[in-house]
Formats: sequence, structure tokens, C-alpha cells
Amino acid sequence: MTIKDLIARKNAWIDENRTGDLQTARRHKDASLAIAGQYRAFERIRKQLFKGSVIRERLDEVELCILDALVESGLADPLSNGCYRAASAESRRYITGGWLEEIACLAALEAGADEALYSQQISWQSDGYWGENEIDILARFGDRLAFYSCKAYGATYRRKNDRSRKKLMEALHEADNLADHFGTPNAFVGLILSTDLYDEYNKRPKYEALFGKAKALHVDLITLEDLKWEKLVSAMGRAGQT
Repeated sequence: MTIKDLIARKNAWIDENRTGDLQTARRHKDASLAIAGQYRAFERIRKQLFKGSVIRERLDEVELCILDALVESGLADPLSNGCYRAASAESRRYITGGWLEEIACLAALEAGADEALYSQQISWQSDGYWGENEIDILARFGDRLAFYSCKAYGATYRRKNDRSRKKLMEALHEADNLADHFGTPNAFVGLILSTDLYDEYNKRPKYEALFGKAKALHVDLITLEDLKWEKLVSAMGRAGQT
């Protein structure tokens, strides 16, 4: 059974013309690894990349490594004034969050997924109604589909920021809805966040309500602490183990 076959059971089908390109994700891999491994440093230069105001001489060593990886991947270009900018539509999509979808998709394949797609458009029909949804990551482990929602939010979690807490909880429910609409009974659901949500010192979640709700809904949480390559591959592999 393929992803296409399993999705068809829910009166849905993948749009093969509107999906992420795996060759592109592989071409961007070094940049994605640099961002995932040092996301806080990337945050410091992200807005400057949009404005075209990144100056090499003002970057620290880590920021410079990220910039070089972006340049080598064709995602940032030097300007005539010596600054760097992410000018193309592709680079802007990537920098605003596409990198997270790409690296997670590659990690799913590395973890043993038989198929993995990202930025995949799904069309569906139900009781005479038609609609479309985009699924950030759609993978298949054997006859099991795995659905992931990816959110490239800020790295720092602020307990007293109600808006931030609401966004995170909404993202959790969004991920859960994917399986409700398109999943078979054994579907796996994950939410991948670039936010630091685990207190390493006290060995406990920073947002306990989110982790508790995720457990109740059977949504696997992958947070900033898990985005470095080996940890991410291990986390994505959980879909093939449970």
C-alpha cells in the first residue's frame, strides 16, 4: 500500500503537482541542519535576511556558519553594497518555516519511512462537499500513515504570554485534526515545534498543559530540543515503532 492508496480510503487524494520537491530538500540539507542545530542564532539574523541588511563582519562564528550554508544552498545572495539578502520566493518560503518541513521530511526517510512527502496538498470529498488541505509532512511506515504539522515559532517560551500559549495549543489541535480527517485507525500524529518547551534543569515541561493535552490526544511532540539531526531522526522514527 502506498500513501496514495491509504489516503484514498478517506475519499482523499494527493495532488502530485502541489508537493515539496525532495531533491530541493536534499540540496538545502546543509542549511537546514545549520538552522535546526543553532536555531537561536538563526533567529538573530532572520529579519535581517529579509531586509537585506546582513553584514558578514558583524556576525559571530555561529551566525556566519549559518549564512555561509544559506549562500552555498542558493538561499541568500550578496548585494552590491556588501550585505546579504534572501530575495527569491523560494528562499523566503524556506526561511519563514520551509526549512523545518524539509529537514523533518528527510529525517523521516532516514528513520525508515517507506515514503515521505512535505508541503503536500490534499484534496477531499465528503457528503457532497469538496475541499483542500495542506499537510506539512505525510509519511508512511509500512501500512501506517504519519501526519505532522510543523510550526517554526520563536525559540523562547514565555509562560506569561497568553498569545504564545494559545498559538501552541491551537497548533496541537490542528495536528490532531489531520488524523481525524485523513487517518486510518492506526495513524500516527506529530507536532514539530521550534520552541524550547522542556526545562532541562528541572527535567519537566515548561508548558505542562500542552504536554498533557498532547498525551490525551495521542499527538507526539517534537520540540526545539529534538531538532538536531540524530535526535530528530530518532523522534521521527517513533512513528514506525508504536
